[in-house]
Amino acid sequence: MKNVTFKVLVAVFALTFTFSRLQAQTIEEATNAYNRGVELAASDLPKAVEALTQAASIAEKAGEGAEEILRLAKQQIPVLQYNYATALYKDKKVDEAIENFELAHNYAVEYGDQGILSKADDLLPKLYRVKGNADYKAGKYDDALASFDKALTYDPDFAGAHLSKGLVYNKQNNNELLKSAMDAAIESGLIIKDDKTVEQAKKFMSDNLLIEANDAFKKNDFEKTIELLGQSLDYSDTNPEVHYLFAVAYNKLSRWDDAVVSALKGLELEEATAAKQARFHFELGMAHAGKGETGDACASFKKAAVGPLAESANYQIKTVLKCS
Repeated sequence: MKNVTFKVLVAVFALTFTFSRLQAQTIEEATNAYNRGVELAASDLPKAVEALTQAASIAEKAGEGAEEILRLAKQQIPVLQYNYATALYKDKKVDEAIENFELAHNYAVEYGDQGILSKADDLLPKLYRVKGNADYKAGKYDDALASFDKALTYDPDFAGAHLSKGLVYNKQNNNELLKSAMDAAIESGLIIKDDKTVEQAKKFMSDNLLIEANDAFKKNDFEKTIELLGQSLDYSDTNPEVHYLFAVAYNKLSRWDDAVVSALKGLELEEATAAKQARFHFELGMAHAGKGETGDACASFKKAAVGPLAESANYQIKTVLKCS
């Protein structure tokens, strides 16, 4: 029995000695991998990160005695990965930069580096927008949308990405999604105080709806013209073209008072030269004539008798109204 016990003790000692030796080997391997990573950091960042992740993995398995190697490796991996991604970005290698910033993001999450996580997550949406804009210019609209959507996963309030999506939908003639994207750009822009993007989105929608209103006008659909102009005003009321078309459409529908209001508003916004303002005076003349206000109509047509409208205005003055 004593002999058996002795043999068991010897076996346990042998196993313990073997384990200790293996553990020491493992710690040594982790240390070597770490040192290799530190050395490579000066010349080859991707290989440095590879060596350090290997060191972290080995150290984690080694457990007791390897904690410092594990801590140091985890500390450096996200930083070096971020630095490599930054170098690619400076070299204008956008696709590779995106891939490596995402790796930096992942390492930062895994190793709890909030500073690198914040930096990577700040750059990634901007880079995805750059990538998306390049695809947009190349006519790759589905790829562009995928990039803009990816940007928004990192920053849901990225007004610029919403704006860019709207431009794609415009190319695809999808007015419903165009409006949704531009409204999102305006809403997000107001939240983050991105005044430039807000103004761009508002102007784009206002101008786009004015174009649609012009198309409706050419088809003699004056009610639709007015509806679309009203939507345009919801985005911006500073475009004299909108108020001019309003005045013309209202006159076509014999809505004289509305025509007067629109023409006067247009005059306020238009450049203060006789040639530029003549068209508004002409519509005022038509509205006053429709209301039977001959004196006011004559006064307006006289101001309208400038440039291209001179012949039409003089016809109203001399032939129709017989102004004195």
